[in-house]
Amino acid sequence: MPSVRFFGAAVLASLCSAAMLAQGRQPGGDVQRTCPDLRDFAAFHACALAHQGSFSPPRTPDGKPDFNGMWAPTRSAQDVEEIHAGQYGPFGAAKSLIVDPPEGRIPYQPWAAKVRTRNEQVFISPTAACLPVGVQRWIYSPVSVTGHRIIQQPNQIIFSMERLHSYRIVPFGNLRRLDPSIKLWRGESRARWDGDSLVIDTTNIDDRVWFDHIGTFVSPEVKMTERITYVDANTLHYQETIEDPKVFTQPWTMAMALLRTTPKGMDALDLEDTTVEYCDNEIHHFFTVGQKLFRGYPAAAAPGK
Repeated sequence: MPSVRFFGAAVLASLCSAAMLAQGRQPGGDVQRTCPDLRDFAAFHACALAHQGSFSPPRTPDGKPDFNGMWAPTRSAQDVEEIHAGQYGPFGAAKSLIVDPPEGRIPYQPWAAKVRTRNEQVFISPTAACLPVGVQRWIYSPVSVTGHRIIQQPNQIIFSMERLHSYRIVPFGNLRRLDPSIKLWRGESRARWDGDSLVIDTTNIDDRVWFDHIGTFVSPEVKMTERITYVDANTLHYQETIEDPKVFTQPWTMAMALLRTTPKGMDALDLEDTTVEYCDNEIHHFFTVGQKLFRGYPAAAAPGK
């Protein structure tokens, strides 16, 4: 049964974190937002694009938009497409994160759609095995709901979250790129500015990393482009575009809002990632129901081996 992977302790812990986040860990309901449709991702995306350039962001001493601070996503995702109430046990309904194509579905080639289905039925999700989150799932990882800390410097930008104490260090500039044959879990990223938008280009991604818990995958030749732009003082517009002609029929884009988390109420946030305490139980559960680790994961063994 495909939905069985969604009932593990770590997943439920992340669900609780999401519920607490919705109760006001971000700026409260009295915050005025330029684009208020935070849970309708296509509507938010369209609004953010329509208002692009209308807000003058805070700036660092070198004149660039200042993204320093804590930012929380508006959806975590076990499935980046639309979720219906009850589809995954305790999870409620949620609109698709995919804004292009407009129907909100991943444009898989037919063979790749079959591989994705098999991935879900046969293999344990890498994050359920408590492996680090890949770059493609960084922003909307279920444990990222406590927020992302952004530390911005002239030569690099750093993203951190409490999921396994993970972080990304992304340099600016035309540094020498890795050979295409070298693949990294989070790929190789370079940051640049496009006006007031931060753009991050990532290549050299290890194809064992999934977008979610249901086997959404890419080939080693995938290219990812992230764009982060201010909408208003407390809201960022995040876009992630995936180009992989080996797997998809066209490039596709996800989008969401990132909301500023203010010092008020931070004392109520549990920023410590405790889900890793359940990893052994998670893996044992999946082995019990007949699933196995995705190819290339030697770190865990089936019970008794």
